[in-house]
Formats: sequence, structure tokens, C-alpha cells
Amino acid sequence: MTQDATDALATARQRFKHQSRAFGLARVLLVDLITMAFALPPGLVAWWSCLLFLRWSWDRPGFAAWALLAPGVLAGVFLATCWLMRLCIPRMRPGTYAMELSRDYLAWYSVLCLGHAVRICGLQPFFFTFYVTKYLYWRAMGARIAYGVNSSLFAILADYPLLTIGKGCTMGANVFVLGHVFLGDKVQLGEVNIGDNVFLGAGAMVGPRTTIGARSWIGINNKLLKDTLPEDSRLENFEWEHFNPARAQVTPAPQAPTEASAP
Repeated sequence: MTQDATDALATARQRFKHQSRAFGLARVLLVDLITMAFALPPGLVAWWSCLLFLRWSWDRPGFAAWALLAPGVLAGVFLATCWLMRLCIPRMRPGTYAMELSRDYLAWYSVLCLGHAVRICGLQPFFFTFYVTKYLYWRAMGARIAYGVNSSLFAILADYPLLTIGKGCTMGANVFVLGHVFLGDKVQLGEVNIGDNVFLGAGAMVGPRTTIGARSWIGINNKLLKDTLPEDSRLENFEWEHFNPARAQVTPAPQAPTEASAP
């Protein structure tokens, strides 16, 4: 990193510290209200609807058969609530935005909070165990993800409207696919495009403004940010570190001095 880039990053961090100190109680409470407004309703509405359905079917013949439909009611109401709430949020636009209560920052933060709902209400294991439920969840959240994508229960996706993932892809444990990155006192949003039949090994991270061509193989713990990989690319484990080969950054071990040749 050049000296100018280092100074610019240090200045941004210092500005962020000053902004953090000025983050008063009223503003913190406002952020909490926004978080609760988007993270809590899907789970509350879904579980309440499921309980009402079970109460309604309790006195009817064949209650056991009706009860088998309860998971479908729970999932359907949750997905419908997420979809309706997302439609009320302004469209996310790629760009770099200050972390203040602006239109684009609030759009990003609202979608981020809405994505937390599936974990808060305890439905993440259910939705991400089955192909059809996770596909419907991703689509309800605005992601352009093909049906049949293989993903670990512990893969983490965020900023769904900015994500495009092709068919036949595989995402291992602790894979991060994100459409945002923090730059000091700003947040940068960018699209992520992953082609068909791409493999992402455990611990891989794919950040904004990244495109991975079809049939690529990304090994363990590679980190891609603002990168463009052509089709059929292959990155070995621990090979790539933010648009630079990690191996190229390793300082070679000093070689033992050789004996001078006799005259």
C-alpha cells in the first residue's frame, strides 16, 4: 500500500472515531428502532400465524393431518412478510455512501436488518436445510440465485439484491458472499456476480464489485474484492488476498551464503 493510500485510510479511520464518539443516545435509540422494525416482524407474524392455524385446527377432525401443514404455514407467512417488507425498502444502488441517515445508507441497512430475521426467529436451520426453502427465501429477499445451489448451513450471504449466483454453485462452511465493505466512515456497495458451477471452499470471502466466471474453483480462505476472474479459473487454498496473490506477498526466506569460488 502506498504512503498516500495509508494516510487516506488513517484519516478516514480518525473521522470514523470522531463520528462514533458523537453517536449520541438519541441516535443509538433510532438505530435500534430501525433494526427492530425490520428484524422482528417477519418472525413474529410467522410464529403467530402458525399458532393461530394450530388453534383453528385443534377442534377439527384429523388434527394430526392439519398439524402436518403447520411448517408450511410458518414458512409461507415468513417468506411473504419478508417479500412485502423488502418491497417497501428503496432499491439498493451500488456506490459509496457516508454512514448517515441518507436514502442509500438506510436502504442498505434496512435490507441487512431484514436478513437477520431468519436467525432471530430460529428458522435459519429450517430454511437452509432444504433446496426449495432456501431458494424461495433468497428470491423473497431479492437475490438472483438459481435453484439447486449447494450451500452449507453456515454459509453467510448478505445484501441479497446485489447478489447473482448461477446454477450448480457450491458454497462451503463459513463462506461469506457480501455486497458491502466498509471504507473508514463510508460503506461501499457493489454487485457480486458468480457464474454457473463455481465452487467456493470453506472460509472463502467474495466482496462487492467481484465477478467470478463459470466453472471456477476457489479454494479455502481466498478473499476476493473488486476482482474479475475469467471462466475456468482456479485459485488454490490461501492463494488470493484482495486482488493480489497472497503468495506474492510472502517474503522469501534468506538463502544461506555460498562459499566463494577459489581463484
